[in-house]
Amino acid sequence: MSSPHGRAWSRFLSITKPFFTSEKRWQAWGGMGLLLGFIFALNGLNVANSYVSRDFFSALAERQPNRYYLFALFYIGMFAIISVVDVVYQFVQRRVSLVWRQWLTHHLVDRYLSHQAYCWIHRRNEIDNPDQRISQDVMTFTNMAISFSVTVINSTITILAFAGVLWSISPWLFVVAVLYSLFGSAMTMLLGKRLVGLNNLQLKKEADLRYELIRTREYADTIALLHGEKRESLRIGQRLRDVLKNYGIIIDVLRNVGFFTSGFKYLVSVIPVLIVAPRYLRGEIEFGVVTQAGMAFAQILDKATELIVVQFANVTEFAAVVLRLGALWDAITEAVAPAQPAIRIIEDDRQVAYEGLTLRTPKEGRLLIHDLSVEVLHGKRLLVEGPNGAGKSALFRATAGIWREGEGRIYRPHRELMMVLPQRPYTPPGSLREQLLYGLDVDEISEKQLIAALRAVKFEPILERVGGLDIEQDWSNTLSVGEQQLLAFARLFLANPPFALLDQAIGALDPQRGQNLYQHLAKTSISYISVADHVPLQPYHDTVLELHLDGEWLVKPAER
Repeated sequence: MSSPHGRAWSRFLSITKPFFTSEKRWQAWGGMGLLLGFIFALNGLNVANSYVSRDFFSALAERQPNRYYLFALFYIGMFAIISVVDVVYQFVQRRVSLVWRQWLTHHLVDRYLSHQAYCWIHRRNEIDNPDQRISQDVMTFTNMAISFSVTVINSTITILAFAGVLWSISPWLFVVAVLYSLFGSAMTMLLGKRLVGLNNLQLKKEADLRYELIRTREYADTIALLHGEKRESLRIGQRLRDVLKNYGIIIDVLRNVGFFTSGFKYLVSVIPVLIVAPRYLRGEIEFGVVTQAGMAFAQILDKATELIVVQFANVTEFAAVVLRLGALWDAITEAVAPAQPAIRIIEDDRQVAYEGLTLRTPKEGRLLIHDLSVEVLHGKRLLVEGPNGAGKSALFRATAGIWREGEGRIYRPHRELMMVLPQRPYTPPGSLREQLLYGLDVDEISEKQLIAALRAVKFEPILERVGGLDIEQDWSNTLSVGEQQLLAFARLFLANPPFALLDQAIGALDPQRGQNLYQHLAKTSISYISVADHVPLQPYHDTVLELHLDGEWLVKPAER
């Protein structure tokens, strides 16, 4: 099994490479080129400033007013130039990060929504909180990736630039700088090696807490009706305790790392003085060389240990983000391009048919339907019923193309010729008109047709209540589930497709109203497959498919 660090590096490359080979590659490489140019410029200015600083403090120590004022002007000028270059450098770094975040978010969303990958990932329940990974983790990843990339480059160039300065003052300074940085890196990694796993776990627990709070908001009415406040408080409290407990462990580890890193950083300013001061006291060098040695030593130590010693907590957090984002990336890749799709979907505009179809649950592989073979030709209607609720749900999803666990063949029309009515209607933000036209060809539907479809499902009183077709509201809360199902049937009558799939599409309506909808549906030219229970719908179908709990099935004529 590969180590977390190895997996993090592999996933980092998988996520990073597409951006630098995409249509944004010129912006990506151009931005990185600019950053590299600024890094060289800043290091050149810092080296030059070390010599200006040396002469400035030497003039001060030797009480040379004219030389002191001259180098004071140089000193101020160098700081002004370095400040301007550094500000522009930080600006370019943030812009590159912003472009990358925009591209990566769009790329992930497009892949997440393609081929029903989001549905497959949700059903397998192996990737927690994909919404957080696409939003917050992408932001953290792009910011830190650019930051650490330029830090590595900057550290390398700085070490090379100031190594010559240290060597010219004293070879021992350079040797001590290298040994000290290696010692600091090794100790910090030893003391903080648990942080990668802890930070990864912290992200998950924070997301779980946020999910519980979102659930409470979404089901506010239901919780209030059931007086579930105490239970919800206990659940949220447990999530909060999990967050705080894990974060407490992180704080303890950071405390141990901090004992070492704090002392390590303070000694950086002392060590070069201890090495060079004897030469100054013997009169071998001027005082400015002592300050130059301290500056060069600090520059090398800062850059050589920046990734490990100074930013170890950030590095471990970044590794955790890479692992989480990489897991989502791999899951989407697997969902978009499964290795061997065992269920073959074959387009056939004349029928919906199943040939040797076997369906299983995603994780346990439990048998739901065994070797089903049945056909529904255009003009016919099939009712799916029986005690096997999981099997009915799986068959509905497999027919719609969002169930992959199993084998066999499904013949069905092209998706544009088949409309699906799920048990839980979807009411996106927008007006009531937009709800009716969702997924339909709006150029071919008139206002008169909209009103006729609403009248057919007895929706007109609700239309008057909400204020008309063009009022925008939160429809999931404004309309009851039954009213949303009426709206779904109105959309079906507007579309009038050759085929339709209905999964408990009248489950929230009273039996009489549900039968009225099916009476109207039976008079249309739509061929449909219905999944339903507890409502006598056989008279509106030609054939009944009974699904039994053991995976077996029975086809029989519908009772008229």
